[in-house]
Amino acid sequence: MTPQPMDDALKALAASLLAAAPASVEMPAGTGKTHLLAAAVATAADDSKRSLVLTHTNAGVDAIRKRLRSFGVPSGMARVETITSWAFSLVRAYPHLAGIVVAETPDWALSDQYVEGAARVAAATAIAEVHATSFDYVFVDEYQDCTLVHHAFITAIADAVPRTVLLGDRLQAIFGFTGALAEWDAHVLPSFPAFAVEPIPQRWRGHNEALGTWLLQVRSHLVDGLDFDFTEHSVPHLTLVTDTSPTSVAAVAHAFRDFGETVLLLDGAAWRVAGHASRLNGSYAVMEDINGRFMRDQINGNCSSPQHPVLPLPAPGEPGLARWFAQFAKACVIGLGDLNNPVLQRLERNQSLTGLSRDGIQPVVNALEQLRSTATYEQLAAAAREVRAISQVKVYRWEAWADTLAAIALSAENGEPAIDNFGRVRERLRRQGRKSHARIASRTLLVKGLEYDHVVIADLSQFRDPRHLYVALSRARKSVTVIGGSMRIRLQNDRPRA
Repeated sequence: MTPQPMDDALKALAASLLAAAPASVEMPAGTGKTHLLAAAVATAADDSKRSLVLTHTNAGVDAIRKRLRSFGVPSGMARVETITSWAFSLVRAYPHLAGIVVAETPDWALSDQYVEGAARVAAATAIAEVHATSFDYVFVDEYQDCTLVHHAFITAIADAVPRTVLLGDRLQAIFGFTGALAEWDAHVLPSFPAFAVEPIPQRWRGHNEALGTWLLQVRSHLVDGLDFDFTEHSVPHLTLVTDTSPTSVAAVAHAFRDFGETVLLLDGAAWRVAGHASRLNGSYAVMEDINGRFMRDQINGNCSSPQHPVLPLPAPGEPGLARWFAQFAKACVIGLGDLNNPVLQRLERNQSLTGLSRDGIQPVVNALEQLRSTATYEQLAAAAREVRAISQVKVYRWEAWADTLAAIALSAENGEPAIDNFGRVRERLRRQGRKSHARIASRTLLVKGLEYDHVVIADLSQFRDPRHLYVALSRARKSVTVIGGSMRIRLQNDRPRA
């Protein structure tokens, strides 16, 4: 990436922010918060000062690293990590100080334990000296989502590196981490005074500046307890659709014909998102949560629904591997309707599929029979290739398909349980980032910090929380389509504040 020169105004603002540290910055979505953060790090680097930059998500890490590269910041002048990954590295390096011993591969379900342990590590005199020697500045993005546990960890680091800057936006506090949130007025401002920045809708320049201006103006109306009526707002390329049928949602999603543009289809629950994608002929890919809950359920078996139990992945040589793969494939792709109950029941009873005719997917049936009789992970991979070779079969859960099969392939090589290898595969994703898709179906939690040309809110009733609604609306550069039986909703925070 060719470094881009920083204009004088941005450089002056970045220098002022560095001089003000310790400080806090509140900026609305799309107004250049990440740009300012990167500019401050770059300005510090020009003065031979090194920065530690922390945020919550790997998408955020990736976005910040890209901005730093665009400013030509040498890799050795900035360390960018998620808060939990930095915590894990400290806990793993200093288990005695942390009071816990962790495995080589992190289990992110234990994130709070990592952060609590890391706070103890960071408070130790020797580690405080390491932080103070290693970094001149600390920047923490998306601070509105920090819990008191995160806050204790960050303040321990800030005690060692006083020139710390916290950045965030209270209207985007949607992650819902366990535990009370650090409140901006009570916990942030007393130690990190506000640094004021005029909000300018940068994201929408050259795309839909009126939409950006409206999103700044409408923030004051997105308040817990208030009613919000979309029909009272007239904004270019804000489209309201009152037909909520699946056919209507599909028609809206398919209406974007410029495939050089990105489209985000949003709904409120993972199963609803997957349902939309499954009806869109594979044109939209489901974005999975970073911990891969769906994939873990596929590997471990999830019997929360007795009518449709997910069977655990059998070990090589055990019966049921073909049955498992059939159910996994049907959960990730469309076009396998002929893998119906007669097929699945035979596989469940470990009976031969020979003689079953399934026009169009016969190679898959044959591969399943081969897998039934030769129950190896290598044969499972061969069956997966047969599925992909059929033109009418479309994968809509690309992440789930690719990462689950990658974990099974690793197990074929190293003999370790697939669930352990899955953790390694997803950890790689944390480091390398996701494969990009032009059409994405997701929840707001997974796309915070990202931007798209067009956003479709598939069911307005699922976005009553004003923070989720704002995040959904502000992802769009060019257009927003809102689908809902009613365009008037009563806003209500999903989670009480601390």
